[in-house]
Parts: sequence; structure tokens; C-alpha cells
Amino acid sequence: MPGGFRIQSIGIEGFKGFTSRKEINLDGGHAFLLGQNGNGKSSIIEAIRWGLFGSNNRPNEVVANRGYSVRCRVELTLMREGKQWKLRRTLLRGATGGSDPVLTDEKGEEHNIREIMPQLDSVESGEGMHIISASQAIPVGRQPADLSPFERTVFRHLGLANPRALLSRLNEVIIIQDLNVNNFGNQLTDVRDGITKQLTALKQQRGTILRMPPWIEERPPTVVESEGKARALIQKITGQKPDSTLSGASLDALVEEASASLSYRFDQSVIKLTADDAALQKRLAALENFLTIQKGVANTKERLDSVRSELETALSGMSVDDLRNQVEQARMALDNANLTRQVLEYASSLVNRVQDDDLRCPVCDIEHRRSDLEQILGNRLSETSGDLSAGLATLQANLKQVEELESVSLQLARELDALDKRYSAAKDEVASSGQDELTESVDVADVEALVRHLSERRVSIAQQVENQESWYNGIKAQLDKLKEEERFHQIQKEIARLEGDEARFERVKRAYQDLVSFGESLRTIQGAVETTLKERLAADTPVVSRNLSRVFSALTHHNWYDQLVIAKDELPKLELKVSSSQDPLEVEDPIEVLNGQAERAVELAPYFAFGQEEEAPTEVYLVMLDDPTQAFDEQHTEILVECLAELGRNVQLIVASQETARFREMLPKSFAKGSYVIVEPTNWSRTAGPELAVESG
Repeated sequence: MPGGFRIQSIGIEGFKGFTSRKEINLDGGHAFLLGQNGNGKSSIIEAIRWGLFGSNNRPNEVVANRGYSVRCRVELTLMREGKQWKLRRTLLRGATGGSDPVLTDEKGEEHNIREIMPQLDSVESGEGMHIISASQAIPVGRQPADLSPFERTVFRHLGLANPRALLSRLNEVIIIQDLNVNNFGNQLTDVRDGITKQLTALKQQRGTILRMPPWIEERPPTVVESEGKARALIQKITGQKPDSTLSGASLDALVEEASASLSYRFDQSVIKLTADDAALQKRLAALENFLTIQKGVANTKERLDSVRSELETALSGMSVDDLRNQVEQARMALDNANLTRQVLEYASSLVNRVQDDDLRCPVCDIEHRRSDLEQILGNRLSETSGDLSAGLATLQANLKQVEELESVSLQLARELDALDKRYSAAKDEVASSGQDELTESVDVADVEALVRHLSERRVSIAQQVENQESWYNGIKAQLDKLKEEERFHQIQKEIARLEGDEARFERVKRAYQDLVSFGESLRTIQGAVETTLKERLAADTPVVSRNLSRVFSALTHHNWYDQLVIAKDELPKLELKVSSSQDPLEVEDPIEVLNGQAERAVELAPYFAFGQEEEAPTEVYLVMLDDPTQAFDEQHTEILVECLAELGRNVQLIVASQETARFREMLPKSFAKGSYVIVEPTNWSRTAGPELAVESG
């Protein structure tokens, strides 16, 4: 193995099950890690891999020993062509995968790992199994993502890594190219449809304007002519020429200025007239209210005077109390007369009951002659027959009339008092609403004349507002036509821009066709590369298949499936199949036809086939196997050890197995004395880690 590295020693501390530092001296020979599971064999293999690559075999697995607080570090001492190198990798604190690698030469000078081992790579074949190699071919930049580890190894072995990488890159570029062509094509379609749609809509709008043009000329005006119209309209609105700030203004700016000037002037005039009208309306309302109250005061005074005159006539110089006393005296006289009459009538009734000529008067108790007593009673009855009731009724009617007139008078007096207060308030309101000065003795006719005058002024203001609206509508009509002219020019400008976009679109479309042609060229190149690669693989893979078959057959001695072949119908993809030398045309998937032992042999075959190629273009310098004898019986384990010895002539081996007794018996038979060491991890504990028993073979 000219130029290859060999591991001299391994230092491990704080890595997985290792708490304190442990060092294993290999002296460039092979190492066989033997013992029961759970004592640290796999941790040693993973530590070597982590030291070389900075990653372990299981994604996101924590490599630091949680019980070791100092550091997690692996240090490898390497020898190449008589010179010693040291590779020390330390886990960065707080990280689960980040690490700091330091590679130093025999003088202690640091070097970049990739400068010393530019193509350091690990080809996996099952968990914990690796071929550590450095390719001698020219690097291809990065490994193709679509290749399995087995395929990458075979392509490097055959010197076809660059063509295969080129094919992968072409496939990637074609995918991106197709995506870009598709996206670009969709975008071009959208742009073209957008331009066509906009042009159609704009031309329809232009046609609508041309069918009913807002200008009076036979031909559409130029932009300069429309700008002249705009300046003339501004002068018409403002009454003065546009100022110097508008001398170089565009048409849309001039139209905007005309619109703003028109709105400002109309708003200012209408606002003033509206304010004047509102003030007049307020004054009119105050005057009309004052006039109404004034008329009410006069009417109430007139009614009050009339009622008071009637009251004086009804009293005839008396007071109301005098009239009430007369009524009361008349009522008492009538009551007395009625009572006397009742007594006389009762006495007459008694006289009529007694038949004697002489009888005693029931009133005076004096005896009288009947005839005298009857005459006396008759005279007295005739004396009480006066019309007292009619006199009382007259007096009562007169009193009722007087009381009603007195009540009306009091009510009118209260109304007049309330009106007087309202009159003063209304007069103040009139004074506050305008310049109208009202004296105490202002005449109703004067107020009515003032109301008529203010009403006439409101009519005048309404006429002025109407005139302003008429003027505004006329100017607005001219402005709307000018805006339509402006819109016509904008449409013309946008149509010209879109027609220019159409011309530019054609250039982009030609570029798109060039892109499509480039994609077709890529496919042509890809087809040529793939065809050539298939032809090379068809010619070269049989040799690889024979080497793989030789190792596979030696490991299995299968009575039927004794060959490993790379399926030709899958090229350039490398699919490993099994077949029989008795029937080479029968090709099967290994998983479907092999038992566990044979499947394990398929996994191991690439290690021996590629590691034993002294002239291979891939420099293999380390093969690590973790428990390769799984599913192997004793006979095949012995064969495996013999194959390992043959492989060990070219590369350094590090093999872990729990078949301690078998390996101790078989290793001396196949390996030269002193060419290997046996490392047996035992008595692992959480605090102390494993104990390592190292002995030379």
C-alpha cells in the first residue's frame, strides 16, 4: 500500500462509554477487538471514524460521555512513508456534532486535513463497517447525490467517477433547465396575454372616444394643443393668466390645476352666498317671531281693554264685592218671605180645621173671631206675594257676567305679561341676529317692511347661487371634455408603450427559443454521455463482478448462487444481483433468495474485492468491520478469517467480533506473528468505562 496511512495508536477520552483516557497501540498492524457486547468494541470503531470524519455512524447521536466533564476527544497517530502525523479531534462544547480537528506533522506544524488527504472518504457497507480510502483520481467537486456508497466505490474503482458525476450533473441541470423553461414559458404566455389584453382594451377605449370626440376639430388635437386649451381654461376660471410655475407643466398637471381652481372658486363663492343666506334666514326667523309676538301683544291688549270696558259697564260704578252683597241680601229677603208665607199658609190650614166662630190664634194665643182671623191671614199672605225671585235671578246673572269678565281680564293680563317678556326676548334676538335696531315703539308695519326686504334679499342670493351653479356646470362641461382629451392622449401613450413591449417581447421570445434549444443540446449531450458510460460499464463491470463473485463464493460456498453480478439492464445504475454459474441468465435480488449468512457475505464482498486490488485507482488504507461474522457458522467464519488475512496484505484491518474463542484459534493460522494485536474490552462501568486488555498476536 504505497503512500497509504496506517494507524499507529488510538487515544480516546470522553467518547461514548470512555470516561477516562484510554490509549491503544497498534504499531501500524491490524487490530482485532474481541469480547462480549456492551463493553466498548463498537465504540472504538466509531471513535476512529469520528476522529477521521467528525461524524459517527448514527445521525443525531450524542458522542460525548455525559459523566465525563473535561472533554470529548479522539487522537489518532498515523504513519505514512516513514513520517508520523497526529490527528486530534475535540468535540465543541454545547454541540452534539460540531468538532475541532487539528492535524499536525512530525514537526508539530498544523495542516488542513483535506490538503493532506484531499479525497478522504468512507464507503459504508452496513452499520459500523467502513472502507477508509483516498481516491487518486482528479476530484469531481462533489459526490453525486443519486449514488449509493457501493456505486461510488465501483465508479472510483473503474476510474469512471468523473463521467458518472458529469451524468448526474447533466441530469440535475436538465431538471432545472426544464423547470426554468416551463416557468419561463408560462411567464412569457402570461406576459403576452397581458399585453394583448391591455392593447385590446385600450384600443376599444380609444375607439369609443373617437366615435364621440370631445374636441371640435376634425382631427384629434396634439398634446401641445390640449395643453393650450388647459391654460386658456385656467385663465377663464381664475380671471388671470397661469403663473410661471405652470409654464412647463404637463397636460395632466394643467388639467389637475384647472379642476382645483374651478372647485376652489365655486366653493368660495357658494360658501359666501350660503353663509349670507344663512344669516338672512336667521334674521328673518327672529323678525318673524318678533312680529308674531308683537301682533299678539297688540291683540291681547285690545281684548283686555274690551273686557275691562264691559266689566265697568256691568258694575255700573260698583265694585264686584258690592254686587256680591246685593245678591246675598236679595237671597236672604227671598228666604224670609218664603218662610213667612209658609207660616201663614200653616196658620190658615189650622183655621180651616177648626169650625168654631171664636178660636185662639196659634201664633199670638189671642182669641179672635174666625172671620177677623181669616181676613188678617189673607192680608198677610197677599203682602208676601211680591216678585223677589225675579230680582234675585237678575242680580245673580249680573254677578256671573261680572265674574266671567273678571276671570277673562285676569287671564288676558297674565297672557299680556308673558307676551311682554317674550317681546323683550324676541327684540334682543333680532338685535343679535343682524344690524336691525328696534325701538320700544317700533311699528308692526315697519317690521313687516323689513321682513319683506330681507325676503327679497334671500331671493336675490338664491338667484346668485343658481347663476354660480350654471357658470360652474358650463365650465365643468368644458373641463370634462378636456379630461377626455387628456385620457385620449394617455391611451395613445400607453398603446405606444405596449406596442414597444410587443417588439421587446419578440426578442425575449427568441431568447426563450434559444433556451429551449440549449435544453435540447443538453439532452443530446446527456444521451451521448449515458450511452458511452453504459458501453464502458458493460465492458468493465464484468471484471468487477468476477472479483466480487470470487470473494462471495469463497465466503459462502453456496451450492447454487455462487456469483455476484452487476445487472446490465439497469446501467448506468449499478444494481448488485446474484446468479448461478450453472445458469448465468437467472439473475435475482439477493434479499429475495439468500439466507442471512449469504446476505452478510454480499455486504462483505466489496471490502475484499476492492481492498485486494493493488493497481486499483482508489487508495484503500483502512478497513473497519464491526461483527462481520453475524449469521456465519464456524466453517464460514474460518473462511472469513482467511479472506481477511489475504485482504490484510494490502490494507490495515480493524475488526470487532464477539466470537472471541474462534478468532483466537483462527488468527494464528492465517496471520503472521506480530502483524496484529488483540484488544479485549472488559468490565465496563458507567464511572470508569471499559478495561482494555491488549496483547500481541
